[in-house]
Amino acid sequence: MDKAKVICVALCAMPLPVAAQTDSVSKGVHLQEVVVAGDMVKREVDYINCIPTPKQRKHAHSGFELVRNMMLAGVSVDAGNGVITTPAGIATLYINGSKASVREITTLRPKDILRVEYYDMPTGKYANDKAVMNYIVRNYTSGGYTQMDAMQGVGYLKGDYNLISKYSLGHYNVNLWTGSSVQNPKVYTESTTDYLLDNPIRKQESSYDTDLKAVGRYVDASISRRTERTTWMLRGGIEVSTSRDDVLKGSLVYTGYTAPLVFAINVLERDKTVKPSLFLYYNRNFKGGKSLECSLNGYYARNTYKRNTLEDRAFVSDVNEDYTYLNFHTSYMLPLPKENNLTFSLIEFLKISQDEYRGSSPSLQHLRTSESLFFVDYTKRWGRKLMLVVRPGVSFLAYKLRGEQQVTHFAPRFHTMFSWSPAKQQALQLFFALGNTFPTLNTVNAAEQQIDRVLVRRGNPTMDNSTLLGPALTYTLNFNKWSALLSANYEYMSNAIANVYLRDNDRLINTYSSDTRYQQCQLLLSATWKPVSDFNVKWDGGYEYYCVTGAADERLGCCYARMEANYFLGDFSLSASARTARKDLVGCQEQIHLPFCYDLSGEWSHGNLSVVVTTRNLFMQGNERRRSFIAPNYQFFGRKVSELDNSFASVKVAYSLDYGKKVNRSPKYESKAAESSILK
Repeated sequence: MDKAKVICVALCAMPLPVAAQTDSVSKGVHLQEVVVAGDMVKREVDYINCIPTPKQRKHAHSGFELVRNMMLAGVSVDAGNGVITTPAGIATLYINGSKASVREITTLRPKDILRVEYYDMPTGKYANDKAVMNYIVRNYTSGGYTQMDAMQGVGYLKGDYNLISKYSLGHYNVNLWTGSSVQNPKVYTESTTDYLLDNPIRKQESSYDTDLKAVGRYVDASISRRTERTTWMLRGGIEVSTSRDDVLKGSLVYTGYTAPLVFAINVLERDKTVKPSLFLYYNRNFKGGKSLECSLNGYYARNTYKRNTLEDRAFVSDVNEDYTYLNFHTSYMLPLPKENNLTFSLIEFLKISQDEYRGSSPSLQHLRTSESLFFVDYTKRWGRKLMLVVRPGVSFLAYKLRGEQQVTHFAPRFHTMFSWSPAKQQALQLFFALGNTFPTLNTVNAAEQQIDRVLVRRGNPTMDNSTLLGPALTYTLNFNKWSALLSANYEYMSNAIANVYLRDNDRLINTYSSDTRYQQCQLLLSATWKPVSDFNVKWDGGYEYYCVTGAADERLGCCYARMEANYFLGDFSLSASARTARKDLVGCQEQIHLPFCYDLSGEWSHGNLSVVVTTRNLFMQGNERRRSFIAPNYQFFGRKVSELDNSFASVKVAYSLDYGKKVNRSPKYESKAAESSILK
């Protein structure tokens, strides 16, 4: 029996328990001290009210870990990457009704979290989100604290170090975030690429000495003011991130020529981003439950990308980019009689990029993209058992590339949801969505990059707008000691973006086409069992099927399973999780085979000091990721053995110093990575 099977059997048999960018500045929900006397997870009309137990709070050190400890059926938590996934998609994060960042949720103090509202049918101000996790926290008006935390990896260089400070005085809150992170895993790769020209060329490549390193640093500050009626916040800062992906030693063989060409390859690749950012927020509550909310989020990014591939000659990509991003969002909420609601939302996205391509194929690209969205959300309730949501809207997209005519798309949007709760423990939900999207910025351009002696990558500025269609069904059961969820959904996308490969004498041109139809079916069964408050188990199993036709032709079906459990014992906790190997389809064409993985962790927490020891894939060294990509005129097969997927351990220590009255922990700050239109 191989190692993966032995570990799976051990995990099942062991009595071991296994296991975003703003301040919280909107009007808080003022609650008295919660005394739990009923269900810990209670179904409301449009959301699930989740009250954590004292032990779940004690053995969590972030908002993500708290939700993971609560083990909600159908909800998957990746605390390391700050992602909460639901049957409807990735959940948007909020604190007291105000949109929050990954860093903010990462540093929420669980003892300050009264409850978590999980909106699986978002309405009103959440109407434009697929799903919502809204953390209801205590609000304080004086005092502060400073926290330092450090995580250090064992097995390869990985670290995350942060300092956070917060002070509250009356209606004002001041926050400071600063920190850095580093990661440097070793990777071994092998790949075979077939260029199917009139005279086919095969490229066989291997790298056995790599330097894959990423470093990030940030410093940010904010000031906010909160009253019963009005809340505002101003935040600004700067982030710097650098990465390199170098092949210091490798071999390369081309066959198909008169004689094989053999090279010792060397690849030097550098990415750097310097990103100052600014965020403004305003919320006003009026009499009668009406409210107005506005936000402006923007940043400027200076992106540089350099890649030098040395075979018998050098193939150079050298790009400098100036990128500007602005997002304005406003919504007005109007309560109607009998607990009905009407919400108007206006959203504007503006993206401007100017790219200077140097190296093998010099050019200058300028791209301006604007998208305006308007929605009306109407929610109708019939008591606590029935609810209907109707959300019509429109989208207007315009983008212009220098030297090309402006492209515009005007499209309707529509979303409707229906919920029926025959009993307080049950809910049947039906969804239907009609939407649209547009090509990504790094494909809509006229740039050209010489990748190697055969392949040339080229953008396509004339692709069509995509239409999305998606019905879904969810049935949930929630009881005192166990809960279950069954979810089925279907997604159809017309004019999806796919890679196409065109012959050009002895070259192959890799460009993009929107003449593709994409379909995905998903079935998920999730169950949790909590026999006692000290021991919880969760199991997820599902099936996914992909079908792509048109410019790309792919079929892929995959079953998967995941299990986690945790056990609490005083100041200590133990947790473990395991996930089967699975397949996935990326970008309509690329199949990725992910390996089996598991992790074990132990944690000690007392007062303001905590220590967490985590191991992943202990005693495993042969885990590999496999990739395949098959298209007319082109085929790629590769495998990668990385320290990211094999034995690894880490130790994290966190300590906080409170002064004055204790306050909710200030969030560490981390915005999303800067977008880029660079063709890579």
